[in-house]
Amino acid sequence: MKKIPALLTILALLILPLGQAQSFVSATAQSYLAAHADSPWSTMALSVLGADNIPTDHLKSVSGNSAINYTAPILAIAALGENPRTFGSQDYVSALKSYHTVGQIGDPGLLNDDIFGILALISAGENTNDSAITDAKTFLMNSQNADGGWGFGTGASSDTNTTAAAILALKSAGISGSDASIQNALSYLHGAQNSDGGITYDPQSSFGTDSDSSSTAWTIWALNALGINPGTWDKSGNNPTTYLNGNQAAGGYFSYQPGFSEDAFSAVTTAYAVIALSGKTLPLHIFSAPLEEFLFRIEGNAEQICAGKVPGPTALDIVKNAALICGFAYHISDTSFGPYLDQIGSDTAQGLIGWLYLVNNLSPSVGADNYVLETGDEVLWYYGDYRWLPTRLTLDDTEISAGASATAKVEVFENGAFRALEGATVYYGANSIQTNSNGEAALTPNAGFYQIYAEKDGYVRTNKALFQVGNPESENVNLSVTVNAGQVGGETEEPPQTISFTVNPSNIDFGTLNKGQNASRDLAILNNGTTNLSIETVVSGDDLFKQNLKVGDAIWSQYETDLAAGADTQTQAVLSVPTFYSGGSGEKNGILTFWATAQ
Repeated sequence: MKKIPALLTILALLILPLGQAQSFVSATAQSYLAAHADSPWSTMALSVLGADNIPTDHLKSVSGNSAINYTAPILAIAALGENPRTFGSQDYVSALKSYHTVGQIGDPGLLNDDIFGILALISAGENTNDSAITDAKTFLMNSQNADGGWGFGTGASSDTNTTAAAILALKSAGISGSDASIQNALSYLHGAQNSDGGITYDPQSSFGTDSDSSSTAWTIWALNALGINPGTWDKSGNNPTTYLNGNQAAGGYFSYQPGFSEDAFSAVTTAYAVIALSGKTLPLHIFSAPLEEFLFRIEGNAEQICAGKVPGPTALDIVKNAALICGFAYHISDTSFGPYLDQIGSDTAQGLIGWLYLVNNLSPSVGADNYVLETGDEVLWYYGDYRWLPTRLTLDDTEISAGASATAKVEVFENGAFRALEGATVYYGANSIQTNSNGEAALTPNAGFYQIYAEKDGYVRTNKALFQVGNPESENVNLSVTVNAGQVGGETEEPPQTISFTVNPSNIDFGTLNKGQNASRDLAILNNGTTNLSIETVVSGDDLFKQNLKVGDAIWSQYETDLAAGADTQTQAVLSVPTFYSGGSGEKNGILTFWATAQ
């Protein structure tokens, strides 16, 4: 059997503000930064340039006695896509948050630690509702000067660097770019522009108001964050971008001001400029820890609605995230007791019958929205009566040869343990059989693939177990689709019927998808045999396909179609990448197997 992988790549797109040009010499800038790589700012700039093998030893043993000591390292670690909580010798995020006191971060007389504290915490993936972020945001907004700017400390006169960084912090913390605080700050920055297109540190300074690369780069950061093309800030035919580009020296570094020689701060100035001229802003990247996923099943009135593995964190979130996979509709009512799940699909709560949940087969004493799942928890949602007990089905062998038999065992969970369930009906294909006093049933199906499950009135339906019988004849379809054909079993005086069908096209490539996107591909199934068929599907390979592939309108495990001899049908294979997908980027391989039984 030949298997050709389907291609799936998760990409992050670089989008430059309209009109922005990377006209600086990035290669020489990268070489210069690589030779001065022991700074968090160099790390950030090298990550923007896509450098390989960026040195990180300087980020692994960070320590300090102030909040600001941790902010740039956190931003740099997050820019690399790493977790600042575990990357170094200590949890840098906790270390930074330890300086959250009296309604702000760090020194109450300073603002830069609040500004960069917000940026660092957000880059580490902290929620914008975190108290350290909201307190610092409020403290920052209350400290804005009448001219629209901010100074390095509370009560200090405004400067462009602090003001630009404050815009980044407020924007990343959820303040709209149209908010008066940001618009007033933007006006302050625009007023600090000189005729050379650059930005001065302090337009009111008695020590000089010449433009400089750092102030200009930070202002471009703010413009990038607000989606403003720096080229639109034209003054005397110059703009911030042309000024900054003009300060790159032959050695790759950026001079602080035109004609200035290299100095001890040149690497940092260069990093600032690279970030700005690459159309980037802070934070460069927001770390997102993979969400923990939990096994679940959702059993409806007539059939299993969905099963698989999705993130929580609560039992109610399981339903919301499962809907993204299986595509079912649900409804949650707001009641005096909290959110209440009253409908999934067509199954609506009525009387004593409704939607109930179990965790590890036990009924929790709190609402599903308040039940925070722990590692290893398994969640079962079912439509039924609260007195119904959960059941499970196991097979003594999941793959047998044609003509052999296997034993299905059905058990019910009661009083903290499983016991045999007699009289449960075990379904396999078009056949069924009841369990004996030991909860067992002997299965002797024809060759094919089966999803075995069991039911009994007054009990929750069991899980489904995948069962393969024999080695059916197979027909290959490239990439992610393979067609298997079985033989009709039994004896007959009539000419033997044959199972034969094809699936086209022979190649399925879902292309390039980002999180939250999906792609569909048409499939044509032709029954070119001599008997009517019932066709189902099985998926193997990467979990992305197992948990997110639909065939037709249903998750693959629920797909079934009847096809008369000589008839054909059209359907689609639809692959979705959930927003919570944590499987990483790159190629993902999967096999979709169609199999048939004679009717």
